[in-house]
Amino acid sequence: MNITPIRPTCSHCVYWVNDHTTDPPTVGHCHRFPPGVTINPDTGVVVQKFPTTERRQWCGEWSDDAEALAAAAKRSLIDAAT
Repeated sequence: MNITPIRPTCSHCVYWVNDHTTDPPTVGHCHRFPPGVTINPDTGVVVQKFPTTERRQWCGEWSDDAEALAAAAKRSLIDAAT
């Protein structure tokens, strides 16, 4: 029997935040890294944006470990204080 493993998805990751525009949520934003910064070439307005992902997408950074998120937050606070 050939069994295909189920990949972890964005919607189950501690870094994913749904955008609350649909019920159930199907789209959200990945907060694994800081938002990207872009400049609108027509207006010059600077925009910060987290990547938008569909809930069923996945990546190699996936984590369902809340302790990993807490540890990352603690590291950020320590780095900011030094």
